Amino acid sequence: MDHLQNRHYGRAGKASELVRSVTENNTVKIGMSLTSSYPVDQDSAQIMANLIEEVRLMAQLGFDSFSLGDHHLTSNHYLQVLPTMSSLSPISGNMRLLPLFLLPFYNPILLAEQLATLDVISGGRTTVINALGYDPAAFTAFQTTQGARVSRFVETLEIMKLLWEGDAVTYQFRHYSIDVPVEMNPKPVSRPLPTWIAGGAEPAIRRAARMADGWVIAPGSTPKTAKEGIAIYKEALEKSGRDVAKMSIVLRRDTHLSTTSVSGHREAQTLFENGYRGFGAIELEESLVVGGPDDCIKYLEEMESAGVTEVLFRCALDERVLAL
Repeated sequence: MDHLQNRHYGRAGKASELVRSVTENNTVKIGMSLTSSYPVDQDSAQIMANLIEEVRLMAQLGFDSFSLGDHHLTSNHYLQVLPTMSSLSPISGNMRLLPLFLLPFYNPILLAEQLATLDVISGGRTTVINALGYDPAAFTAFQTTQGARVSRFVETLEIMKLLWEGDAVTYQFRHYSIDVPVEMNPKPVSRPLPTWIAGGAEPAIRRAARMADGWVIAPGSTPKTAKEGIAIYKEALEKSGRDVAKMSIVLRRDTHLSTTSVSGHREAQTLFENGYRGFGAIELEESLVVGGPDDCIKYLEEMESAGVTEVLFRCALDERVLAL
């Protein structure tokens, strides 16, 4: 383990240098979208121990945030977001916690209580990412339908926000009816508790402008698609009378960085040869951030000029020492 730690912290200097370069010269925040899915033949306890080590290192390097995703009924090990995020909170320094939830699968009262408690645990460092979900098997298992996912999403988010902000909450709509006034405690430390909405379709972008405090751009969006979405988002904010300067525009990017551009492209060649996460050729070429620190900074400066305020990187190669 010692020789691995030495390699980790040798690369840590490069990562720290990159984070400092970006944050000193730009206003964009840098976070990580951590991998939750692992082959089932790996030891699950060791997977969690590795995540703990990664989060500790990120806190030392000065990252702004980290995120965990949400999937269910997977053939791989998939560490569930809420207990994992809660256990990582005490070692996460000042980083913001960004748990992602597929809202149509959750009871809004239970999730509101759990997220308020997570915000208490983290000392007010929680921002909730909300998404629709897409896996037909999961919708069947949760006894709902893809056709109802948007309305369930909207109602769940509306109820949670009501519970976080007030007492004597009632609600009447298609999926949920709260006839007798209810309240939940403790309330979140952050009032209001920030929420972002993830999605690439125009209705999702406009929903983010109406209902949330930020929009999260899909990992496979090309720079052109992302810029078009940002224009839609800003127009929708203006239409809703909301200030874009108070909103977060968050870019999720899969990446592989090395010490130089040449070595980064060489190490990542397998992604282009064997495919990656169902990305098409254009998405692979334009969405992945591959190379050295200078390549990354150039990419970030382009996206910041388009309006991006925060970037969540995800390590594209399943190689833990290189990731660290």
